[in-house]
Amino acid sequence: MARHKNPQYNRKRLVVAGIAAVTTLGVAVGIGIYGNAFAADQNAQNAASQECLPTPPSSSAPPAATTTTTETSASDTATQQPTDTGTASDTTSESTTSGTATDQPTDTGTSIPDETTETTTTTTKKKGWLAGDKMLSLNGHPRGGQGGGRGGNQTNPNDQGGPVPSETAPSVPAGAAMQSFPGGQACQDQFGPVASDFVDIRKVRPSNVGQNQSTQRGRGASTGTFNVSCGTNKNGHNNSANMIAAPGNVNGAQHTHDYVGNLTTDGFSTNESLAAGGTTCRNGDKSAYFWPIIRIRNKGSKAVDPLNAHNFGDPILPASAKIEFRGNAKGPVAAMPEFLRILTGNAKSVTQAGANQNAKWTCTGFENRITAKYPLCPRGSQTVRIADFPGCNDGNTDSANHRTHIAFADAAGNCPAGFKAVPQLRITLKYNLPRGKLFALDAFPDEKHSPITDHNDFVNVMDANLMNQVVRCINTGRRC
Repeated sequence: MARHKNPQYNRKRLVVAGIAAVTTLGVAVGIGIYGNAFAADQNAQNAASQECLPTPPSSSAPPAATTTTTETSASDTATQQPTDTGTASDTTSESTTSGTATDQPTDTGTSIPDETTETTTTTTKKKGWLAGDKMLSLNGHPRGGQGGGRGGNQTNPNDQGGPVPSETAPSVPAGAAMQSFPGGQACQDQFGPVASDFVDIRKVRPSNVGQNQSTQRGRGASTGTFNVSCGTNKNGHNNSANMIAAPGNVNGAQHTHDYVGNLTTDGFSTNESLAAGGTTCRNGDKSAYFWPIIRIRNKGSKAVDPLNAHNFGDPILPASAKIEFRGNAKGPVAAMPEFLRILTGNAKSVTQAGANQNAKWTCTGFENRITAKYPLCPRGSQTVRIADFPGCNDGNTDSANHRTHIAFADAAGNCPAGFKAVPQLRITLKYNLPRGKLFALDAFPDEKHSPITDHNDFVNVMDANLMNQVVRCINTGRRC
């Protein structure tokens, strides 16, 4: 176990390691049996071999007003030219930290090929995360490496309370969602998702949800943007912890996160450990950015989280991850406090009756069609997740339920009394998903891999100089 500069942090890790040494064998056996039994389940095997999603929609779309926007980012040289708006083409190009992932639609989108034989599915296998058919471990190492106790979500049951998002994805028209899987009952299992979790993006109504800036901007609006290029987690930083909602717990999330930015983020992270950590971000930003992974249900896959065997299938990395801080529709933004913690969305949206739901899904070329369901995209179109964070803060870095210290501004940019506008974070993830295969988010077991559970987490570890750059850029209307 690597030593950390913070003695208190080291003591916590040693205690956990001792507990894990006693419990790991029993846990591994129990979860291993569960995972292996599931992997051997005939329905699961059939589902992985079926074309469970329908044939791809055509490249055309219902008529819609076409808008063209060009955005250039100085930090990651990203250029966006949405064609919108209702067409299947997408000319967006985004550079990532590795310099190899280019956000250009290919014929590997979320659809089924016209050919009668399925081409080999391409998924992203990460170093130290997924080696061959080895089962995944908790902290990004094959079994036998780092481990931990079974854990579990021991957070306050009210942790998901707080202010309601000001803008959410509209409901789809009645009957628009899939009614059944084309592959039949073999595609359905007790773990989810269900057929009605998917919708053809062409059947989603156009809306203003998810646009780059509010349509009600005032004269004093802060219109600049600041982009941070942190890559897509090709280094394989993953665990099933959540330092914000379940601090001190190795398995507090019960689902696996992709992390970018700070290299040390786990369930035991502190302000001190984050400040001492390295980062994947090009500009030295040590902030922690993390979200639940997407898995593909591939035939014969043995990629099962040994602590959370309800999460199974091959993980796939986003083709691009755009991290953007935006302004306020009414006036200038102020610097956010260092170590500010922000959540958006709700990992328990299903069991908590939609509370704080903020999932936004779409497809490239259809960015004005936002839905809370998994979108079925045309051939060549990428699957997109949009995470909009609150942009108002009361000056505190956290609160008892991790939400009431932050809030969403209304459409005119007004923050609640006692709150100030701060740079509003948006994270946009784009994926090249294989055709015909079921895909789903990692989730808590009772959430059944529902798309409405999509969520995102952020801890600000920018130093004062960098944060001031962000604020100046946004308030002066520049694109940085």
